[in-house]
This record gives sequence, structure tokens and C-alpha cells, in this order.
Amino acid sequence: MTDEESEKRVGDTRNVSPDEVRDALVRVLGSAGFKGSARMRSFLTYVVEEALAGRTDEIRAKTIAMDVYGYSADELTKREGVVRVDAGRVRRKLKAYYGSAGASDPIVISLPLGGYAPEFEAGSDQRRKSKKLWRIPVALIVSAILIGVGGFAATFLAKRPSSSGIGAEQTTIYDVSPARVEAMNLCSAGRDVMFPVVNLPRLKPALLIFETAIERDPHYYCGYAGAAQVETMLAILQFTDPAAEEMLATADENSAYALELEPDAAWALSSRAWLEFGLGNYDKATALSRRAVNIAPNDPHIAEFDALISLYTLKFTHILSESERYEKLAQSSGGLVFGNVLGAAQFHTGDFAAAIRTYEDTIARGGPFGPISAAYLMAARWNNGEQIEARRLANLYKKTWPGFPLEALKRRAFKEPQPVDALVNAMKAAGVSLNSGEADLPED
Repeated sequence: MTDEESEKRVGDTRNVSPDEVRDALVRVLGSAGFKGSARMRSFLTYVVEEALAGRTDEIRAKTIAMDVYGYSADELTKREGVVRVDAGRVRRKLKAYYGSAGASDPIVISLPLGGYAPEFEAGSDQRRKSKKLWRIPVALIVSAILIGVGGFAATFLAKRPSSSGIGAEQTTIYDVSPARVEAMNLCSAGRDVMFPVVNLPRLKPALLIFETAIERDPHYYCGYAGAAQVETMLAILQFTDPAAEEMLATADENSAYALELEPDAAWALSSRAWLEFGLGNYDKATALSRRAVNIAPNDPHIAEFDALISLYTLKFTHILSESERYEKLAQSSGGLVFGNVLGAAQFHTGDFAAAIRTYEDTIARGGPFGPISAAYLMAARWNNGEQIEARRLANLYKKTWPGFPLEALKRRAFKEPQPVDALVNAMKAAGVSLNSGEADLPED
């Protein structure tokens, strides 16, 4: 199809020429939402050019998977889910762009639900004039709403401990929209639901909370940062599921967008660090996580993820050196991740008696007694010469968590195999025959 024929086809439906559409595409690709996302830029460019060439009926998940991502025909069944996820990201980025910087653009590009073929609409001069006329009244209305809810929001947020993860905005609450306040509150709630990480029924509601925060305020970073952390957790925990790669791809986009929105926010950096860890980029994960800690040293949420990254990248001495700080943060926040991480580090450095004390103290304070903490406690008791108690814990483990893929999960998480070998060997000596890793995680 020639450019003339293409122009006629587009003009018949939307009164828009291919040149105008390409100019609109250039503006969109140069926007903040798309500038740092090569994948989303490639996706949108491909579907727009295919539409302009008159091949809208051929724009499908399979063609995008092959032409944009380079997947082979054998991979299509597994990869089409990635295309669906990316299409959703493109839709959200387009909506965010035309709701802000692109509000007065002469051409609007959209990606309607239910397909991958874009639509192009000429912007109405009259509609743009109406927007200008309503700009001041709308600002007054929003100001009135803020006056009504500002006192409540400030009072509510003042009761919460400040952290540089999202606390910086709390000091300027009267400059924040109601949608932003709601997103902030949802993100704070989502943080509290994340741990323990092996509890899938806990992680799934956490993800829903962060996704709702994104819906409430798509221009605020915290929903994207929190969603990326949960999605990375789910991908690690369900690493044998074909959808794990799709979850990591989604986490990649969410964490990248969080950083685009707030490049220096501790939570955004921590979220990206966790994603890099999930991808196996350990040095990058450590560097980003330490940067996040330096920005927000008193934020327990940031410290928890830094502690986990330190554990699984074998930074045991760093964990031990931070034990006093972890204890203070745990007392102020109620976080119990620190105790489990410290106990594991003590085990892997050969201080089995200290590991036993740490795990028992953490459990006594209300920490989760799950398959991982039970495994470390059992292994520490065996290596500490307490064989009778280790065997008792082994029997409890086999009865309570049969088929739990602990060894496979640990080998997925740890940078090197040696720590896993040490844990597994002690567990086997105590009488536990570990699962090969094909079993599902427990749902309760």
C-alpha cells in the first residue's frame, strides 16, 4: 500500500494523515513515560507503522512477539503473555501522557482494549479551547477539595512514622491532590502486607493494593515500585511457572517507570535493586540497594530488602555488622525480616548457637515459624550438636510442610551454591529428604 493509499484509508476513518500520525508518534516517544523504555518504544512504533501500512488486521500477539521481540515460532505460546502485559503498559503510558504533557496534542494515539491495533484521532480545536476555558475553574474546584480533605489527610499522615520512602511528600500535604494522598496511603498499606514472602495468599493482595494505587494516581511512583517488588517475589517463588518470566518483565517495566517518575526516591531505587537481584544482576542490585539505604537509612522497608539482597549475595559480614541497626529498626517498625536474615547469616558464618538464639527470639516476638525458619533452626541445632532437638524439628518439618521446594527455592535465590549445600546437608543429616523443586508453594 502506498503512502497516498494509506493516507486515504486513515483519513476516511479519523481525518488524520500518516505524516501527522508519525509526528504524534515522535512526540509520544520523546515523552518521559516512553523515553527510558526501549521496549515500549519499539512496541508502539511497530503497531503504529503496521497500522499506517494498512495491516491492522495482522497486528496480533504472535506477530508482535516475532517481529518486535524476535521470538521464534516455537516460543510463541509461552511469550504471548509478555505481549499482553506490554500492551497494558503502553495503554497506561499513553493515557498518562495525554492526561498531562500531551493534553493539547493535535493527534491522539490510543491502543483500545481487546486488540493491539492502534487508533488515531484528530484533536478538536474547540475541545482544546474548552480545556483552556475550564482550566481556572477546575483549579479552583481542586483547591476547594484539598481544603476539605487536607486537614484529615494531614492529621492521618502525621500519625504515621516519617520515612524518606514516601514521607517527603507528607510535609507538603496541602500541595498534594486527593488522588495522591490516597495512593500514598495505599502504598503504605501494601508495604505492611508483603512479608512473609513465601506466603502467596499474602503477596497477591499486596499486589492488588499497589495496582489500585497506580489506578488512583498513575503519575506517582510508589504503586509502581511496590508492584515491582511483589512481582519479583512472585517470579522468584514460582520460578518453575512459565509465567515467571512474564512477571519479571512486568516488574522490569514497573520499576523502570518508578525511577522515571522519581529517580532519587529510596523506594524506587530499592525496587529496582530487587528486580536486578531477581534477574541475577547481583552487583547492580547491591549498588542500587546501598544507594537506597544511604538516602533513607531509617526506613525499615528499604533496610529489609537490602538485608535480603545482602543475604542472598553472600554479604554475611555486612549483615552481622548491621545487626544493631536492624534491631532498632525492627523495634520501631515491628519488622521481623531482620531476625530471620540475621539468623541465616549467623548460620552461614558458623555461629550456630547465635543462629538458634536469633531464630527463637524472632519467633517468640511473633515472627513467622515457616518452612525456611524451621529449616535453619533445625540445621543450626544439628550442627551445634543438638541432634535430638534437630530430629524433632525434622519430624515436624516433614509433617507440616511436605513437598515444600526449599532446596530449589534457595538455589534460585542464592548467588552461589555453597550456602545452600551447607543448609541442605545439615537438614538431610537430621532426617529430612528434600523435595526436588517441582511441588507448588503452599497456599496457606
